[in-house]
Amino acid sequence: MREGVPHLHVSSGFSARYGASHPHDLVARAAERGIGALALTDRDMVTGTVRFAKAATAAGLKPMFGVDLGIAPHAPSAEARRRAPVRGGAHVAEAPFRATFLA
Repeated sequence: MREGVPHLHVSSGFSARYGASHPHDLVARAAERGIGALALTDRDMVTGTVRFAKAATAAGLKPMFGVDLGIAPHAPSAEARRRAPVRGGAHVAEAPFRATFLA
């Protein structure tokens, strides 16, 4: 994170495979670097929002909220269904497009 610049796309450990830090650790790092605002945008969920809001408020940071959503293509794909762990596959099928929404 660069000093003083608010980050508007940060994933916590609640974003399985994409974030590793707990929300309070992200807030602590931002506060150390003089960042006054931080947006938590976990992938496809808002599970860590309450913990993030409490930690940010306690540290004097302005919490911002959002979500990084997977978007399915408009037209159905002719591609065969990918194998997922439930069906004996080794990976999770990712959405072909993603968009970040801030509240």
